[in-house]
Amino acid sequence: MRPARADRGRSAVSRAHARVGSDARRCAGLARRAARGGRAVTPRGGGRIVLTGLALLPACAPTEAERFFFVDVTDASGLGAFRQVNGDSEKPFIVETVGGGVALFDYDGDGDLDAYLSNGGSLGAPIETNPSDALFANDGNGRFDDASRFAGIDERRWTNGVRTVDLDGDGWLDVFLTNYGRNTFYRNRGDRTFEDVTAALSLGDERWSTGASFFDVDRDGDLDLYVGNYVEFDEPWMLEHRPSTEYRGVKVMKGPRGLPAAPDRFYLNGGDGTMRDESEAFGILDEPERFAFQTVAFDADGDGWLDLFVANDSVANSLWFNREGERFENRAQVSGAAFSMGGKPQAGMGVGLGDYDADGQPDLFLTNFADDYFTVYRGLGGGSFLDRTPALGLGKVTTAKLGWGCGFSDFDNDGHLELFAVNAHVYPQVDRFDLGTVYAQKNQLFRFDGKRFIEPEGRAGPGFSLRKASRGAAVGDIDGDGDLDLLIGNIDGAPTLLRNDSPTGESLRVVLAGSLKSRSTIGSRVTIRCGEERQTRWVVGGESFLSSSEEVLHFGLGTSAVIDELIVVWPDGQSDSFAGLEAGQTVKVVRGRDGVPSRLEN
Repeated sequence: MRPARADRGRSAVSRAHARVGSDARRCAGLARRAARGGRAVTPRGGGRIVLTGLALLPACAPTEAERFFFVDVTDASGLGAFRQVNGDSEKPFIVETVGGGVALFDYDGDGDLDAYLSNGGSLGAPIETNPSDALFANDGNGRFDDASRFAGIDERRWTNGVRTVDLDGDGWLDVFLTNYGRNTFYRNRGDRTFEDVTAALSLGDERWSTGASFFDVDRDGDLDLYVGNYVEFDEPWMLEHRPSTEYRGVKVMKGPRGLPAAPDRFYLNGGDGTMRDESEAFGILDEPERFAFQTVAFDADGDGWLDLFVANDSVANSLWFNREGERFENRAQVSGAAFSMGGKPQAGMGVGLGDYDADGQPDLFLTNFADDYFTVYRGLGGGSFLDRTPALGLGKVTTAKLGWGCGFSDFDNDGHLELFAVNAHVYPQVDRFDLGTVYAQKNQLFRFDGKRFIEPEGRAGPGFSLRKASRGAAVGDIDGDGDLDLLIGNIDGAPTLLRNDSPTGESLRVVLAGSLKSRSTIGSRVTIRCGEERQTRWVVGGESFLSSSEEVLHFGLGTSAVIDELIVVWPDGQSDSFAGLEAGQTVKVVRGRDGVPSRLEN
């Protein structure tokens, strides 16, 4: 990993001018950043400053209103040069309302995060006239340059989702794109270029695909694939007949209700470079078709076999329990994760997975359609979940929003997970009427006070005051300063890159590396212990909304300087434990094999 620097991305002087003085709310976070590249001194008369050699930066304690502070750095980063196109601005067809998946991943192995941005197109137009997706390479200073042409990225099929994965176990992250139209798999050659190997893998499904999760279903050491599909969209017929419906008395596009759902697909890895469609054999086709969006792979019932949760739009969610690698069984209703507390289906969009109450059980956070709340399902263990949304204070504050990308993240590094949701309506027509909602919406951040989730005073700074048509979201440490930043995919415009300038505590970042036999770490669970407090993270097969975040497990530590114990449980149940780790570093856990113990690298 590239070491953090206080001047990364711009000079310390310009950073100081931007964050000191009238912007005193950020001085504690700035002081911490500067301290990573400078040294702390105590002047006569008390107080504390950080000397960087270029600026003196005062440190201070943040108020509640200053606790979270995100800044829009999209244009300064170079990502503002990208424009996403998503059909007609009036959105007469449902295809034009979905998309915007993004990814943060290190495609070239240089230690910093690069960005993949998906694009759409225009219905009825030749595919070659659609704009392409784009791959932006990070130069190590937080500046991104379009590397698409050199990398061989020319994808014009109206991309919805971006899933990064090392499918062939060669140590380089590949890219799987779920599209309206044929899906695409780009294999990373390891020389900063990609090749389209979709046909060779037999992954070129022509259905409208959305979510995708790679995970080892049968525990044979390679990765299998579940693809969520959305609507059977007959484009010539739709363009000719232009069907519509009403939303609160306003004429809007039709769907997904009233249109046929597209069946999901499951592919078993043959271990020989091929993927075989085993949807029928694994029971996927036994269930009625549903309008799938985000998929998440994790061991829901703790039996050692990876299961799969699917957020479905307008109908009940699915929770596919893995029956020892031979079949799936949808147990969502029995588990408590199919419906809301009132027993009704919601309109699931995005999914986040985390442990908000630190009980060691995975909890789920779902964004939903407008006029309904975003849902928190608390994990009870054994594959059971309970809707705790109203009790957690998230009912009223989310009902007026329509959410997409989301997740659990510790943005202030205090050891407690926050929730975030990126929002926007699907109907531009709502802006013409007094309906109590708007098309472009503000995103939301909620902190946990031990009992409830609340929006912090200041609403997380100017970055969370923007109004966009947001969809996808990916989390990662863009500037290498030890806290988590946020990349948001917007339709019909540029993405949004929010730099986290919040005052933050210490952190530990954990990278897992599998053995040569099974390099994949999807399904692993990592727990750290500081005194009596524990935190748990999972490596899952996809999160948020049709997006991929960096493959690093991030733990906020507050003021803790030492991690007493780090425990890794690998997908097959093997566990490793390490003691006495120092805060403020990234460690790599390399799994042992053939009698060689696992080891730590940093």
